[in-house]
Amino acid sequence: MHTVGKLLGQRFVDSRNGCLKRPETWSEAFFGVRHTPARRMTAMSFADLGVPTQESLWAEPAVEDYRIEDDVVVREVLRRSGDTVSSHLPAPSDGLDDAFGRYWYSWLRSPAPPAGVSDGSTVTVADLFSGCGGLSLGVREAVAAIGASDRTVLAADMNRHALEVFGANFAPEQTWASPIEELVDGDLGQRASGVERKLARDLDGLDLLVGGPPCQGHSDLNNHTRRNDPKNRLYLRMIRFAEIVRPRGVIIENVPGVVRDKGRVVQIAADHLRRLGYGVTDGVIACDDLGWAQRRRRHVLLASLDHVPDYGAVLARARRSPHSVMWAIGDLADVERPTNFDTPARHSEDNRRRIDYLFDNALHDLPDERRPDCHRLKKHSYKAVYGRLHADLPAPTITSGFGSTGQGRFVHPTRRRTLTPHEAARLQGFPDRFDFVGCEGRRALQEMIGNAVPALLGYVAALEVLR
Repeated sequence: MHTVGKLLGQRFVDSRNGCLKRPETWSEAFFGVRHTPARRMTAMSFADLGVPTQESLWAEPAVEDYRIEDDVVVREVLRRSGDTVSSHLPAPSDGLDDAFGRYWYSWLRSPAPPAGVSDGSTVTVADLFSGCGGLSLGVREAVAAIGASDRTVLAADMNRHALEVFGANFAPEQTWASPIEELVDGDLGQRASGVERKLARDLDGLDLLVGGPPCQGHSDLNNHTRRNDPKNRLYLRMIRFAEIVRPRGVIIENVPGVVRDKGRVVQIAADHLRRLGYGVTDGVIACDDLGWAQRRRRHVLLASLDHVPDYGAVLARARRSPHSVMWAIGDLADVERPTNFDTPARHSEDNRRRIDYLFDNALHDLPDERRPDCHRLKKHSYKAVYGRLHADLPAPTITSGFGSTGQGRFVHPTRRRTLTPHEAARLQGFPDRFDFVGCEGRRALQEMIGNAVPALLGYVAALEVLR
């Protein structure tokens, strides 16, 4: 992996009031913004970023540019070295009006990854808590975008079905299906154990560590052990891994609630990484703010030994108008294949009547009088449950319950059914060429798809660390 130089942070501002705005073109990108690595920021706290006015900034070339040339859509990425790297995909013919949308629309459907020129370099990756590979998929795209090739040297996950699917798509050199505490078994700051010394030897020279530690303990959906779950400490296993192996970069994603953990895992992690010499930043990113067709929000921590990442700059330059549910899945509405991947879950007679009521009355929210007693007879805050997706809006967070009307807004926008695993995979950023080989059970498919993160999130994060 190339050594990268000093980061030039970017912001987009309105010259009339100094506030962040959605950029019209990449010519609105600027640099020279104050970096505040110790500050905790949220996805929408732009007013608190300390952005200078437009007149005080110098113009900087775009980090990423999309354009249409004849029958292809081209992406061009500017590396910190000053070199630009181009890749392209066939341009879809359905009349999408933005090049970014056309590129990722084609990316989801293309049988082959984007074509481009490689400089012959390789980025080595270790993915802890890998699942089936949603985060690594975005990392792979970022690596290709800078003209390199990725090589997964380690994948670790205790879900063997997910690890098998990961293996079919990334061919990791090593896999680990046991508790992560048995791979990195020492405490932060302690001398390396025998197991850890072997790990350091095996992964010497690692470029990038990524992972999404189990997040149920942090999730707002968990009302039992939220903020005080022993699983939350698994977050710090990634920091111990970084302490032992010393990768050049680190990406950790989790639910936004991780910053409110009673054990202060994010603060401990960031402080320890800084003591190890890493530049660190963190914040919450909403995937629809990146242009994706899902409103999933994730906390992301970025660290690098080569430069100081800047969460605010990442969010500002990657901010785009969101795409709709039908942008992602419209062509799958009438796909008929006799597999669990392309068929919806079966519903009870009561739930079929509820779905029919939504369509017969042109509704997206099911009235309380049509719900079970637990919603009908008392107040609740689950407005989206039993709901129908809006065709022209991003989807809500896709969870492992996407096959059930009673677990969220998962009824198809135009068909009287819930989402198929294929449609949910598209909304999570898995392209059609991603192989869910060997995973035919509906429950296993729903868990690994619902527990993933959209590939575009991993792409944006990895591009900041690697370019």
